[in-house]
Amino acid sequence: MLQRISELHPSYMSMQYPLLFPYGEDGFRPEIECQKKRGDKGKRKYVTMLEFYAYRIQQRLNQATVLQMSGRLFLQFLVDPATCIEQWRLNWYRTNQGKLRTELYRGLHDAIENGDTRTEQVGQRIILPSTYNGSPRNKQQNYQDAMAICRWAGYPDLFITFTCNPKWPEIQDMLDLTPGQKPEDRPDIVARVFMLKLKELMNDIKNEKCFGQTIASKFTNQLQIYYCLHDCPK
Repeated sequence: MLQRISELHPSYMSMQYPLLFPYGEDGFRPEIECQKKRGDKGKRKYVTMLEFYAYRIQQRLNQATVLQMSGRLFLQFLVDPATCIEQWRLNWYRTNQGKLRTELYRGLHDAIENGDTRTEQVGQRIILPSTYNGSPRNKQQNYQDAMAICRWAGYPDLFITFTCNPKWPEIQDMLDLTPGQKPEDRPDIVARVFMLKLKELMNDIKNEKCFGQTIASKFTNQLQIYYCLHDCPK
């Protein structure tokens, strides 16, 4: 008999990938206690799903690299946790609509005032706030912020394109730790190196002033179909 289990079940990943987890190791589950650093006074008690899987895919010299050397299966494994993380976030927004005060822009009160007193027919809308990356309100807010910057600072003077190169020595050095791998086999390494170099580029532009004094800047990331990160700072 088939049974559907939640993505929060500890055995979710081991049942999905028996080749990667032949011993049925536990995966993520809610309320995994967070080990705080000495002197850390933060109120957070538990590890998030993003932190758990980010730790899980790290390559360590004293551990087996079965997961990282599984080729296309590793790429599929990266997709599943990403969708689980998105589902978990969306579920939080769905169950915490009251905390987000979404009744202010849900439109339900307007429907009642217009004469539709049977609220069950109006339907329940799940509102994604601007803090959720990729939501309509998030895109609208980013656009408005960019237009406000242009209104204050003027039109941009530079449009810079920064593209990831899979032949970068930092990427090749990491791939040499596991012979036979190609950049497309390790998107985690490619993305990490790209973001570090992008951070250094922005530091050169803004702090080192390689193009002169910087008043304002905006940038966006793009992922090409052949998997190379592409950034356009302005």
